[in-house]
Amino acid sequence: MTDATYLELIKKDPTAAAHLFVEKDREILKLQQHLLNANKVRFGAKSEKLSLEEQQKLFPVTELEEPAQEVLPAIVIAEHTRKKRVRRAIPAGTLVTRIVHPAALTECSSCGGELTQIREEITKILEYVPARFELQEHVRPVMACNHCKESAPVTTKLPAGVQLIERSPAGVGLLSYILLSKYQDHLPLHRLESIFARLGFELPRNRMCDWLGKLAEILHPLYQATKLELLEQHYLQADETTVKIQDGEVQGKCHTGYFWGVLSPAPLNLVYFHYADSRAGEVPKALLYGFKGTLQTDLYAGYNQVYVPEQSVRAGCWAHVRRKFLEIQKLASKSDVTKTLELIAKLYRAEPEGKPPDAVRAARQKHAAPILEKLREHLLAWSARTLPSSEVQKAIHYALSQWQALSLFVNDGAIRLDNNLIENQMRPIALGRKNWLFAGSHEGAMRAAIFFSIINSCRLNKVNTWHYFNDVLPRIQSTPQNQMAQLLPHAWKPVVKDEA
Repeated sequence: MTDATYLELIKKDPTAAAHLFVEKDREILKLQQHLLNANKVRFGAKSEKLSLEEQQKLFPVTELEEPAQEVLPAIVIAEHTRKKRVRRAIPAGTLVTRIVHPAALTECSSCGGELTQIREEITKILEYVPARFELQEHVRPVMACNHCKESAPVTTKLPAGVQLIERSPAGVGLLSYILLSKYQDHLPLHRLESIFARLGFELPRNRMCDWLGKLAEILHPLYQATKLELLEQHYLQADETTVKIQDGEVQGKCHTGYFWGVLSPAPLNLVYFHYADSRAGEVPKALLYGFKGTLQTDLYAGYNQVYVPEQSVRAGCWAHVRRKFLEIQKLASKSDVTKTLELIAKLYRAEPEGKPPDAVRAARQKHAAPILEKLREHLLAWSARTLPSSEVQKAIHYALSQWQALSLFVNDGAIRLDNNLIENQMRPIALGRKNWLFAGSHEGAMRAAIFFSIINSCRLNKVNTWHYFNDVLPRIQSTPQNQMAQLLPHAWKPVVKDEA
């Protein structure tokens, strides 16, 4: 509308004009919020930590605070000495090469007598030698009978785990290296191909891709055992993230698939990823079929089919709530946003650390419950004086609409305040996407879900993935399915090999 049109509308119908101005203000606020969020995503920091200035605003000095009436005595700090920095010990088993340099002088410069060695001066230099290939020849005698020709020749079978893939020259160490390089270190296969070429070996990427497909088949029983272990727990966290799939259905475009993650915190520390080509609610319903307990997620409606009364309940995530108020802090009243963020911060500060669930529950009922009540009262009062369809009202409604789910942690010491644990497990996938960009097929994404599940579970349990795969890969095929849980990272015990 032009200015003349607005003036004409005001003269004819002031009420309609006022309503129109209110709607315009709402639209402006909404567009401002979208612009702020877009600029933050593009130019701002990814961290959700508040700056020092913003943190100071959470605890402003008010006029009600009275200055101290007395001068406190000076605090005497006990004298201490700075600890001397000590180099970390070289790992056991490191190859040590002793290089002896001949003496520069053997005769005394004063009398001409022969010099005698009295000690050694040792300078330790940590050097790097590029990885090398090793060709192992497994020699097996072929035996035949000299007296008759009826019996066929017999040969010794290869020990289990020597040749994981039939008719393939790739050993366990090489397969583990390729697997970890791509799915833990996020090196695409074409980069691995060039790395191997520098070492003088030609390993085409299509061959390595075939080997990874075979490894996925070998690891699949372990992958299934991970899911079964998770479904038996009473508390899980869930989240999902996208992945591009080059399926070829639309020329020049990739399909958007999803990795659905489910995590059980300590002491299990297991994470399971499932790939699906959509974000429909049927996916988590099938994924979590049989689970009976508490599932902590964001407010995505796709999980609603999982929350039926006889199966599971949902716990809310305070990190997502806090994020909503951070997004609207420049559009809302500073005092309201500051008070909200301060009360949420108090919830986290009141969390006891290193205590059993019963002690955590008791502490939460004593400290967190009153904070929750104050926060709820503040949000209700704030909502009453906020425009119904504004971005600020949406943030308030996001919290109040799931208040029961957000308060569930008070009466259960095992439930966390947020589902940041599973969100942190999505970060390696996001980092990988920046390197390999997309999966070549839906089958390739399914294989990636298997590898990510086991690798991330190892990292959660602080298990060395290189040692783990080199030990477990040869053992999977000889382990019954009902004992497969013993090979999972949280229960894994490496086989001690005889050195004789």
